[in-house]
Amino acid sequence: MPGASNTTQPFRSLFDSHHKAIHAYCLRRLPVEDANEAASEVFLVALRKAEKIPADDEALLWLYGVARNVVRNWQRSGRRRLRLVAKNGSLAQPDAESPEMQVVRAEEHEEVLAAIDTLRRDDQELVRLKVWEGLSNDAVAAILGISPRAVEGRYTRAIKKLSKILKSGTDAATSSPFSTERGEAAL
Repeated sequence: MPGASNTTQPFRSLFDSHHKAIHAYCLRRLPVEDANEAASEVFLVALRKAEKIPADDEALLWLYGVARNVVRNWQRSGRRRLRLVAKNGSLAQPDAESPEMQVVRAEEHEEVLAAIDTLRRDDQELVRLKVWEGLSNDAVAAILGISPRAVEGRYTRAIKKLSKILKSGTDAATSSPFSTERGEAAL
């Protein structure tokens, strides 16, 4: 097909540039096997909507927005699956996490993960985008559909809450990757 190379090369470049970041995004939010499929789904959407993908730096933000929606769909379907199994009375104990997931979880501070889970769902995502993905307020605002000023305020409040929670735990404050100054992560 003569037109195939016109679409293939830009998509290949997009995939090569951003697959690792999008896969990591999915992996931090889903079990490994689901994360692999979710990341693939993000790029399938990108291939189908290639003409809508913004150029340059905006492409990654667009992909994060797609990934956010894909992950939410996976999480919703997982909850529906669990409810269906529970409704049928055959709820089995979930298997232990895969070795890959154990490694990912071990790399993150358990106290921080528990503290993040206490935040509102939207604030959890905001903190993850800022800290794990290393995105700016403008980038987070574009993904979440809020203003950069709202990102700054919500992030500052979330970090203060996390800091308070972590300081109440043993040795949690010293191992915290968060600084309450200006609400920024100490990366």
